[in-house]
Amino acid sequence: MIDDKVEARINTVIDRFPEPHGSEIREIWAKWTATNPEAPLHVSWSRYAAEFEEQSLLYSERRVYLRRIANELREEEIPRNTWQKIAKALAAVASAFFLFFMALTRAARAAE
Repeated sequence: MIDDKVEARINTVIDRFPEPHGSEIREIWAKWTATNPEAPLHVSWSRYAAEFEEQSLLYSERRVYLRRIANELREEEIPRNTWQKIAKALAAVASAFFLFFMALTRAARAAE
């Protein structure tokens, strides 16, 4: 059985998906939860969702959204280590500095 907290988190993620993908993935999620999935949930979801992916395409929007659900389940089941949290925070800070630097160089070029 899926915990209510996990169910609510995944529903929040699905709500952010654009239509028609959001409604399609919500239907797939409902069918999967009706099967009473076994732990680990992210592995069980990945196997189930693979049936709905277009195998001939390397990239499709549906595949991205299905993988997003698997990633959310993995994060819920396997919490990040301290060093992983620190690495994520450092990456966010580095990207902010990068964007600031890019904006600064664009402004300098425009001033020339």
